Amino acid sequence: MLRKYLFYAFASLIPGLAMAQNPMEENSSSDKVTLKESIEIGLKNNRNLQKALLDEKKAQYQRNEIRGAGLPQFSAYGNYNNFINVFPQAVPGGIFGGNPDEIQVIALGVPQSLKAGFQLNQLIYSNSYLIGLKAARTGEEFYRLLAQQSEEDVIYDIAANYLGTVQLHLQRENLLATIDQLKGLERILQAQYDNDLARKVDLNRVKVNLTAVRAELENLDIAIYQREGYLKLLMGMPVENPITLDLETDSLQGYLSSFNSLDFSAQDRKDLQILGVQKQLYEYEFKNIKSNHLPQLVGFADWNRNAFATQFDFLTDGKVWRQGFLIGLQLRVPIFDGLQTRNRAAQTKVKLAQLALDQSQAEQGAQLEYQSASNKYKNSVNTLVSLDKNLQLAEEVLKETNLLYKEGLSPLTDLLEAETTQRQAQTNYNNQLIQVQIAQLELLKSSGQIKNLIQN
Repeated sequence: MLRKYLFYAFASLIPGLAMAQNPMEENSSSDKVTLKESIEIGLKNNRNLQKALLDEKKAQYQRNEIRGAGLPQFSAYGNYNNFINVFPQAVPGGIFGGNPDEIQVIALGVPQSLKAGFQLNQLIYSNSYLIGLKAARTGEEFYRLLAQQSEEDVIYDIAANYLGTVQLHLQRENLLATIDQLKGLERILQAQYDNDLARKVDLNRVKVNLTAVRAELENLDIAIYQREGYLKLLMGMPVENPITLDLETDSLQGYLSSFNSLDFSAQDRKDLQILGVQKQLYEYEFKNIKSNHLPQLVGFADWNRNAFATQFDFLTDGKVWRQGFLIGLQLRVPIFDGLQTRNRAAQTKVKLAQLALDQSQAEQGAQLEYQSASNKYKNSVNTLVSLDKNLQLAEEVLKETNLLYKEGLSPLTDLLEAETTQRQAQTNYNNQLIQVQIAQLELLKSSGQIKNLIQN
């Protein structure tokens, strides 16, 4: 029965495997969570992924903000002035009569004025604005790739921790089976001891082994609780909610079949794609800095109404309001900025050079990661085959030793040693099976195809 559990995760891990039934139909118990279901729950509730999706949405708003700078800017304004002392003005004396050689100081204007109106500004040409629009679209792509990378990380983390939890459950099943065997042996020895057919030391050895296995089971239960708690955090579930993993599945034939067909392609790696988009952003940044040398043309219009008074009487019915209206163009032509633009552009060139080095190293690292994952997978499969043969031998030895002991042809020490060997062989096989599955995960991740876990 235990062997049925050991092939669990291959159903979800191997891309392209044909399932005899619908996976949802196989899990008749709704309270059991499969690997694929746990990933789907995590993709809906994982907080890090939700933050990445919000960053993607924020990038859309940033693009709209930049685009809004090229749309008409319309505003209303008001301006009230109360001159306690009207500013004096110096004029030649001959303007208003008098000695032309003297300077007359007079107060031009009235103490109070009120002005209200509307102002319209429209950007007509700015190369920096056009580049900013392109950079904003690229920024959206940048955050979209970051969200996809976060999604892949969530898939990998949940799958790896799910398999780790399954591994602990398989060890627990093995310990429970061992406890049942030792209990049965203890009952036999107790009966034999009561009838003077067995020694006290043999019975005590079984009890010692039984106590040790029970202690190991208690420690394992703690590890399972902690591992399941972390898995629930990754899935975005409340840690107090119970979760039951689906451990039952039929043995799969040819579970290694389609895995060797995975090929490495840099185009599938989100981290390499992100570096490529980041390069585009630096290039736009360089162009934007250089565009500061180009002219900028803005059109504007201003419509207003003004009133003047020696005292505050603007609310009276007979107040005269004078209308003003103007339109115009403003051309800004940069000439010299103290070489600031040149130095900022040089800094961006340095960033591009650094990024080129990062890209080269990342590509080589990705290739090495894929090759290492591929080698690890092949070696782990070979080790699994060897441990499977070893487990079969250990089970045969235990079975034969048990028969010999019951017939009185083998001492208890041989039986206990055979039981310990079989239990260790079973544990080694379980652990290696999970290592094979984790190697499959790493191979999928390094080839940029981790999403195959939920697409098949």
